[in-house]
Amino acid sequence: MKKRAYHTAICTLVTLSVLTVGCSGDKGQQQGEALAAASTITTPKTPDVKQPPLKLSIMATYYTPQPPSNQNDIWKKLQEITDTQIEMTWVPRSAYDDKVSVSIASNDLPKVMLALNSSAPPLVNAIKSGLFWEIGPYLKDYKNLSALSKLQFESTKIQGKTYSLYRSRPLARFGVTYRKDWLDNLNLKEPKTPEDMYNVMKAFAKNDPDKNGKDDTYGVLAFKDGQGYLIPHIASWFGAPNGWKEENGQFTPDFMTNEYLEALKYIRRLYDEKLLNQDFVVTEEQQMNTMFNQGKAGINLGLFDDVGKQQMEVAKLNPNAKIAILDTITGTKGQRVWAQPGYTGVFLFPKSSIKTEEELKRILAFFDRLQEQDAVNMLTWGLEGKQYKLTNGQVEKIGGDEAFDKDTLGLGELRIDDGSKELVATGENPLTTKGKQLIKDNVKIAVVNPALPLYFESPTWSQKSNELRKIASDGAVKFIMNKIDENEWKKVQEDWKKAGGDKVLTEFAESFAKSKTK
Repeated sequence: MKKRAYHTAICTLVTLSVLTVGCSGDKGQQQGEALAAASTITTPKTPDVKQPPLKLSIMATYYTPQPPSNQNDIWKKLQEITDTQIEMTWVPRSAYDDKVSVSIASNDLPKVMLALNSSAPPLVNAIKSGLFWEIGPYLKDYKNLSALSKLQFESTKIQGKTYSLYRSRPLARFGVTYRKDWLDNLNLKEPKTPEDMYNVMKAFAKNDPDKNGKDDTYGVLAFKDGQGYLIPHIASWFGAPNGWKEENGQFTPDFMTNEYLEALKYIRRLYDEKLLNQDFVVTEEQQMNTMFNQGKAGINLGLFDDVGKQQMEVAKLNPNAKIAILDTITGTKGQRVWAQPGYTGVFLFPKSSIKTEEELKRILAFFDRLQEQDAVNMLTWGLEGKQYKLTNGQVEKIGGDEAFDKDTLGLGELRIDDGSKELVATGENPLTTKGKQLIKDNVKIAVVNPALPLYFESPTWSQKSNELRKIASDGAVKFIMNKIDENEWKKVQEDWKKAGGDKVLTEFAESFAKSKTK
């Protein structure tokens, strides 16, 4: 009976499908042909329904008098290639950190939020409380996101988990630039050691390097944040650790090491002998840069990023001025530079705005797409034929810098790539090219901050880092200016411990030990 029922069902199917074929048991050939015909009949597929563009709200910052516009052709093309509708909320840098805090407190968050101060206690607490998506498990599914630096990701982890996409920046950006024409005027050789550098600074300050007959130059300039460039550069020459020294799981802040003290003594000698600008404690960074451009000093301790631009600014005031850059100074522990975190700000993804895993994956796909070469160049240079043209494979801007900057303003805030896929500008200043190469080369001698991943794990550091940093920084400035001696410098260290530093050291050691057992 079962066979008959099955046979009847097949006959019915064939009869409905191929009306011209009988289904009698003695017409096997016809039945076989009918079955074959029936097997080729497929149920019509529902046409693929294209997903609508991803609606993406992003909060980011700007540094110019007016916020960027995201209504021009570049922004429109960007949305087209990423299949998105982007709604940007632009917040000035001066108000940005407060805006982040208020947005978290009110739970009024975009789908993508840039956090510039990623170790701020309110933000870290919000992450720990589950306000943001953990994205680490998803990154392996994206070609470009999975290729991002593991070192930088380690620096941004909280409780061992990845919640954010970092905005890539070079690790080894610190570099020394100097007035090559001054060096030549004084028949000096390029400095190789800290003592060589001292002698060059002294000659630049005392021997009329610009040949104007006036005593109006310094060897080197600094600004009020000594931790910005002055101390990190010179401390690295003397072998001091970058931020913290880790030994057998125990941590020591850099300013408590002998190497750091030797660096401070070196800087104090520069100050005492007036080789360093005496008003550095009230000098702003921009003022310092302007003074160097004006020919007030021969050594600039800064970054290699903008050396080509620096040459242009100096040449505007003195066409005969020549800037050059050093490789690295060879100190007591050889050639070394302090590594920077390797990122500036991170993108976070609030759960209150991103409701589903599917939506989160589409947003991550957006950032993955931004790292393809065409997108990288669009965010860097705009649109070919409008903002730039290609000459022998290199970029040549169309129109002036002002129009270009206006069109591309704000695009860079979305970038998380490392710049390696950028097209090169035609006629790039040789100093810029050399600076870029040294930034790459110096990664191998970069000294990382071993405590960077622990900043998020220490409640005391989260609460008191600004106070603790100020104690150390103020003490360093006083030592440089000869307002305190070595015994009083030791008291600065004790004050730091009493203000919460001791607790930080304990919390760092505990977190470090836990990280090694995972």
